[in-house]
Amino acid sequence: MDSKTFEAILPLKIQDLISLINKNKNLNFNEALHYLYNSKLYEKLSEEESKLWHLSTAKLFLMLEDEKNTKMLTYPDFV
Repeated sequence: MDSKTFEAILPLKIQDLISLINKNKNLNFNEALHYLYNSKLYEKLSEEESKLWHLSTAKLFLMLEDEKNTKMLTYPDFV
């Protein structure tokens, strides 16, 4: 994927993920941003070559929750 397309998709993925964090964790917008931005998942999601942007928002949220609980980012078998 070219960088312009990725740069267009990434904010949409992040926006959806922040909304899901806000809803499921009962965090306000700034808290949800902090929750995501201080994760390895966000770091890897920001890298096009990781291909994490292919995953659904629900799957990304589950990965984030797993990372927060285990302190490790675990990739699905199919990535």
